[in-house]
Amino acid sequence: MDRNITPRVRVAPRALMAAAALVLLPVAASGCAAPAPANEIPPLPATAPATEPAHAVLAAGSGGAGGSTPPAAASRPTSPSPSAVAVRKSWPQLAWHSEPEYGVAGGAPARVWRSTPDGRWELVREASSADPDVEGKVVASPDGRRAAWLSAKPNRLAISRFEGGSVVSVPLQGTLDCAPQWLDNLTLVYAEGQQGDWTVIETRADRATRNVIATHQATCPIAGHNLIGFVQDRTLRVGDGSGAFRTVAPRIPANLRIHGLAGFSLDGRSLVISAHVPNAGECACTWRIRNYQVTLATGAATELAPLDPAWREATGHGIAEHVTFRPDGTLLAQINTATPTDDAPAYRLVRYAADGRVLASLPVPAGTPWGRLLG
Repeated sequence: MDRNITPRVRVAPRALMAAAALVLLPVAASGCAAPAPANEIPPLPATAPATEPAHAVLAAGSGGAGGSTPPAAASRPTSPSPSAVAVRKSWPQLAWHSEPEYGVAGGAPARVWRSTPDGRWELVREASSADPDVEGKVVASPDGRRAAWLSAKPNRLAISRFEGGSVVSVPLQGTLDCAPQWLDNLTLVYAEGQQGDWTVIETRADRATRNVIATHQATCPIAGHNLIGFVQDRTLRVGDGSGAFRTVAPRIPANLRIHGLAGFSLDGRSLVISAHVPNAGECACTWRIRNYQVTLATGAATELAPLDPAWREATGHGIAEHVTFRPDGTLLAQINTATPTDDAPAYRLVRYAADGRVLASLPVPAGTPWGRLLG
């Protein structure tokens, strides 16, 4: 089943560890600012440079991820001092959302983190879940100030501030739902219906609107920076909230099949896809993953080098799950160093040059294995 599809059944505790949250109640956190007014949501800063810690450059054959236990009580994990080489590698300020964890001793709340100039991660805000009817995963807005999720009783899309409070509810129809996706900090896209026959809908976080964008879609939508995309075997359908879509044919090798869309550039000119060479039975654990930056206007594709040279073989490692584009032409990618069939991901944040070379990588904050680069 597609990772973006949520069946209308209660999620077992093991699944909740991988993806869950609903009404989020405030929990004291260092660095947690007071919520902004309802219609004024300042984004997390995105211009302050941050240097890479000495251990962040990944050696061949190594991986990296947050641990499976909550951060220390101080809520401010530390890193070694940057080396002379790392200091020369400038990173923009990053934001990371770690999902809540259930079904294990102690559990862990949902958290939003922000990188610091000296290469550490500081806790911005955190919250605990109080909804027993969670389905699927929490999805934080790009600025980390709101959360959206699917709820079973009643069947609905629920939206609130990350720390909790009043909830906007949008009724759901059909037997399956695609996980919600944020178009921007106030607008979401979701899909309802059944496998291979989705109705795609746009709604606002501040009111229960319902704007149908497309019907009878074969795959779940991926959204971001005001664009919406649908993945097909060799092409993508890309459009916006108006419902106007066009086909984009990435110029990638003929033996590849597209399986993922990691995100769009802020200017709407580029996106990043993941593709693989099909195999018998389509076992994802033995895919050779290849990630590409694609120009929407022409389909021109630049391959992103694998973080580990060993991944040039069919190992199933290295899917790009989320990306952000930088004004200087570089690209930040959330790379899963585990395989799609592993019990948990193992993420690294990777900085790519415009020509697809790996410049450096960073670990994600310690905490639950599941999370997402924001922005």
